[in-house]
Amino acid sequence: MRRMALVALTAIAASGCERELPFESTVTQSISGYRVEGYVTDRLGMPLKDVRVGLWYDFNPIDDSTLPSRDFLVNDSTKPAVVRVLDIQQRMVKVLFDGRAPVGNLELRWSNTDSGGKQVPSGVYKMEFLLGGVLRNSYTIIVNGAVSAVTDSLGHYVIPNENLPVDYSPAPLYASTGERFLGNYRITPFIVLEFNLDVPRRASLTLKKNEITRYDLRI
Repeated sequence: MRRMALVALTAIAASGCERELPFESTVTQSISGYRVEGYVTDRLGMPLKDVRVGLWYDFNPIDDSTLPSRDFLVNDSTKPAVVRVLDIQQRMVKVLFDGRAPVGNLELRWSNTDSGGKQVPSGVYKMEFLLGGVLRNSYTIIVNGAVSAVTDSLGHYVIPNENLPVDYSPAPLYASTGERFLGNYRITPFIVLEFNLDVPRRASLTLKKNEITRYDLRI
């Protein structure tokens, strides 16, 4: 049997009271890629439903010199322009613009929501600009710290491989305003889960490829 790496746990105690630390389990089932799953229960072992689980990535720097172009230049107003967002599996997430635009730079920013207005989970996304059906430019967007799983009636949650893009690069990062370029990075196997409870809990995990990483939280 393969053993999971020891999980470093961090609890956020907003009230300043000492809380019981969560526990971890070992999973031996093999998969392709990465997956995180587990159960959230109370002290009596009763499942907690609708607990939102945020996902944070860790990054290693690559360089700060290659600034991705985020310009969408329309040089022919007679051609239809399309700006769309795709996920890492090339599935359509949202169309931001579809029509004709005047000559000049098409200024559009994505609010990290899908076509239904729902916030997307943490992951790697790509914004594409097409003019006359021809791809003219695209750039990568990293969504980090977003809710990526919600527990079901059994207290069970799953974060799939598509939301765990370990080793993805180059991942361009920007300051909180979204304007200042911080550099290009590589996503590491280290993640942090944030359980949105009355007293939020955090758990630090190191993922192993082709293994399920199991984390059970008892509060």
